[in-house]
Amino acid sequence: MGTLASDIHPALHAHRFMVGRDPQGRWVVSDELGMVGGIFADKDSAVRFAMAESDHTPGAVFCAPCEVTLNIEPISAHETAAGTGHH
Repeated sequence: MGTLASDIHPALHAHRFMVGRDPQGRWVVSDELGMVGGIFADKDSAVRFAMAESDHTPGAVFCAPCEVTLNIEPISAHETAAGTGHH
């Protein structure tokens, strides 16, 4: 039996959630729209949350490479309406 992180499969479509670290080194989860996510104590907790939120859909969760940091700041309504929000 593998770890939760090894249960994440590549998808043919866009990922719904990204798991990684923020600039302070904390484990974070962010959805593609920046509306669902959070800060977690460890990677397994972050992956478990993302998998549950995506109803365990294969490929819905992506773990960012170590050199990539994630930002979970909210997207303003103006940015979303203008199409300049985070992608």
